[in-house]
Amino acid sequence: MSSAPSQAAHDELPVLMARDLHIAASGTLPSVNIDFRLFPGELRLVHSRRKDRSSAIADALLGLSDPGRGAVSYLDRDWRELDAEESFALRRSVGRVQSQGNWMETRTVMENLLLPSRHNSVIPDQLLRERASNLAQRFGLPGLPLQLPSECAPADLESAACVRAFLGRPTLVILEHPMEFQDSALLLPMIDALQQVRRRGGSVIWFSEHMSLVTEPSIPADHRYRIVGGRLLPLRPAQ
Repeated sequence: MSSAPSQAAHDELPVLMARDLHIAASGTLPSVNIDFRLFPGELRLVHSRRKDRSSAIADALLGLSDPGRGAVSYLDRDWRELDAEESFALRRSVGRVQSQGNWMETRTVMENLLLPSRHNSVIPDQLLRERASNLAQRFGLPGLPLQLPSECAPADLESAACVRAFLGRPTLVILEHPMEFQDSALLLPMIDALQQVRRRGGSVIWFSEHMSLVTEPSIPADHRYRIVGGRLLPLRPAQ
């Protein structure tokens, strides 16, 4: 696809690197092993049938859980070598759609959207609201939702989660099953938003349970994977 950014030169430092990463089994969740380097401007699509496994992988990649083995570096910083304050500061440049929503139920959806960027940037509040409102409209919302999360329709919460992830010019975006249905109206605005991230040199990892979405040719991914037998394996192009 001609509008996609060119693949990053591999003499650049990776945005994210997992080395011999082993995420141990937990309950009914099997273990998984990951080795990869994510370079600036890249998009990786991952077919993952289980949302809880996608969340476990994302937590490990973001230094939020201690893997059984291996290491993860983000922006050339090893999570194991950072204290809590340094890790928190580094994660400010990450946007994430979590499969379980991660909404604060006592605050409106609008407040949920704006709070992370208010804490992580020096953008004036009015400008932040304008950017969030524009992004919300691109994702199909009439504006910033003023209801509590429990009062919002599931489709509106899906859109709002995407707004929160892409707001604030993130360097890395991790999307955990952001669309419940593979024919979601979110697909086109999602592609547009992630392409903007990539043009700035940011990177995206997108987990989906829909194989048809992971193999969708209109999504300009650099690499596509599936999780099989506890391993992250490249998807072979259709013959």
